[in-house]
Amino acid sequence: MVPPEEADDQGHYRIAVTLNLNPFVPISYRTSVHRVEDSDESFIGDFELSLNHRRAVITIGDITTRLSNVLFNINSSPRHWTWRWDEIGLRWDCRTTLEDGSPMCICYTIASTIQLATFVPPPLDAPPPLPEAVLTVFPDGHECFDHILLSALIVQRKLGLEF
Repeated sequence: MVPPEEADDQGHYRIAVTLNLNPFVPISYRTSVHRVEDSDESFIGDFELSLNHRRAVITIGDITTRLSNVLFNINSSPRHWTWRWDEIGLRWDCRTTLEDGSPMCICYTIASTIQLATFVPPPLDAPPPLPEAVLTVFPDGHECFDHILLSALIVQRKLGLEF
C-alpha cells in the first residue's frame, strides 16, 4: 500500500528521553511517547528503565505496571521477547545480526508467523555517525502501531543495556 504523494512520511509521534538522577533510586532513562495530530498531542505511554534492569516501569494511557508484567524473555534469550498488554500480543525476535552488526528485529503476532513490523537499530559499537534506526510497520501491524512503537523502543533500550 503506497501512501499518497502529499502524505507526510516523517511520522506523527513525539518521543522524548530524560535521565532520572534521583539520588534515592538507581539512575534510569525515562522515555515518553505522544501522538501528534495537527496541533494536538495525546499521551500514548512512557517507560523507565534503570541501567541495571531492576527498576523498570511502563505506563500506557492511565495504567502503570512493572515492565516485567508486560515484556517477557522467550527461553531466557536476551534477544527474543513476548509483549502482552490486554488483548495485544506481540513477539519480538532480534536474534539475527546483519553484516554491519545491527540487530534485525522482527515483530510478529504471538500465535503466528505474520510479520507486523521490522526494526533495525544501528550497531552499538559502530563509529559515528551512526545510521538512523528504521522501524517499518506493515499493514497488518497498523491496528497495534502504538504498542509496536513502544515495544520497539523498549527492545532497543534493552539491547543497549546488554551491550
